[in-house]
Amino acid sequence: MSIDWPLLGICLGGAIAAGLVMYHGVAAYYHLRYYVGRRDDPQSWKIQPTRFLSPKLRRSAVWMGSGNLALGGFVTGLLIYAIAKGHLQTPIFFQVSDYGWIYTIATTLGYFVVVDGLNYYVHRLFHTKFLFRHFHRHHHKFTTTNPYTATALHPVELLAQQTASFLPAFIVPLHAVSIGIVLSYILIFNVIDHSGVRLSSSLPWQGPSTYHDDHHVYFHCNFGQHLMIFDKIHGTLRRKDRRYGAEVFGGKGEPNSEHATTRDEFVEYR
Repeated sequence: MSIDWPLLGICLGGAIAAGLVMYHGVAAYYHLRYYVGRRDDPQSWKIQPTRFLSPKLRRSAVWMGSGNLALGGFVTGLLIYAIAKGHLQTPIFFQVSDYGWIYTIATTLGYFVVVDGLNYYVHRLFHTKFLFRHFHRHHHKFTTTNPYTATALHPVELLAQQTASFLPAFIVPLHAVSIGIVLSYILIFNVIDHSGVRLSSSLPWQGPSTYHDDHHVYFHCNFGQHLMIFDKIHGTLRRKDRRYGAEVFGGKGEPNSEHATTRDEFVEYR
């Protein structure tokens, strides 16, 4: 089997560049607007206004995040090349007319929900004691976040999340553009959610940035990416009457006698 080196280069280069451009573009916007332009007034915009990453951790986030985006782009590029050359068979389609607009739109929305759910379970899996201590702890050294920490995690975890994100495309017919849109949305909003900036969204399904920031503060809760529904279903949304911490595993916290209530009192996220 001969290798089409020009096509392989285009696939790899395009996939890697796309991820890095989105990551650095969005991260740079929030970094310059807030961390540089409003550095002297963190109380008005920062979720954790008294805490900033050290210069060493900032550099670590940039290098880890960029390296993972390059790795993810490399894997994506290989998949695109294999599909383009016919070496890998998938139900992905390229013409809306193959299935119609209703199917294309419905499966795009369904793909987003399914990927969000799969990544909830992958994320929660990495919060079990063994996987957390060997892999996910690298991401949680950033107890306060900045825009570059979104993909600053262990490569094993990055590949696990990428596998979960690509899996539906091998099972259900999805439009190629739909896949690109959903994956781009996930990356962009992961950067925004890790920005450390107090933000809310006009999109009814998109949780505020405090939702994921709490995950970094309290560790084992709020495992969802964008939708909070999976945390609500499994009772892993942070509650005011529970105690959390790096050694409190399980996602539901422990009883906190000082703030215990007789009902499940969930933190309000607006």
